[in-house]
Amino acid sequence: MRNRATAIIIKDEKILLFRRIKKGLEYFIFPGGGVEENETTEEALKREVGEELSLEISKWKHLFDMEVNVPPVFLGHAHQKYFLYLIEEYTGTPEIGGPEKEANREDNQFHLVWIPIINLSKMDNLYPKEIISKLNKHHK
Repeated sequence: MRNRATAIIIKDEKILLFRRIKKGLEYFIFPGGGVEENETTEEALKREVGEELSLEISKWKHLFDMEVNVPPVFLGHAHQKYFLYLIEEYTGTPEIGGPEKEANREDNQFHLVWIPIINLSKMDNLYPKEIISKLNKHHK
């Protein structure tokens, strides 16, 4: 099982997501990534948000953890444990950076999008889906 630090960034009742187009599939995922060996989930969160989104986070709150199974085509690892954090304060403007920027090409696209929170439960192509109901409970 892979551990994954996941960032929940909300602004004006919208949440920041990655829109992916990969191998002909279009889907959305939450920013974040794998926790490396000898790294805490908080350290991974800060590193991943810095690499992927070009943001420096200064305040966050742990929301919940959950184990999920997702098709490997979407996230590379079928069974993952998600550690979800609400990003309360950050500096910078979200823009794709790091490995995502380097890997961005016609058959493997990354786009940052702000989606209204109320639309999350209607999205069939948001992964992992299990996060949505728990996230809605925390946001209310």
